[in-house]
Amino acid sequence: MEGIRLRWLGQRMGLEKMVLKNGDLRGTFIADQKHAFFEGDRFEAVQRAVQAQPKCYKVYEKSGKLKITGTAVKHIGEAKRALESVVA
Repeated sequence: MEGIRLRWLGQRMGLEKMVLKNGDLRGTFIADQKHAFFEGDRFEAVQRAVQAQPKCYKVYEKSGKLKITGTAVKHIGEAKRALESVVA
């Protein structure tokens, strides 16, 4: 059940795909970089979180897709708390 809630939070954050692997939460943002999401409040919240905690979050582009990585995330509960702090 926590996995489903985590996916919902990720979708609210504009993530199409998320993977929890090797202590990192990796997410891929909406592929269409001209989407209204990137001009909205939620994307600004993501940017503020990344700027406030550069050791915890990293945003980068790979293969033409915008991605985000959250470090030191060992289980779904930690991932959920990390996303809640961004989208809350």
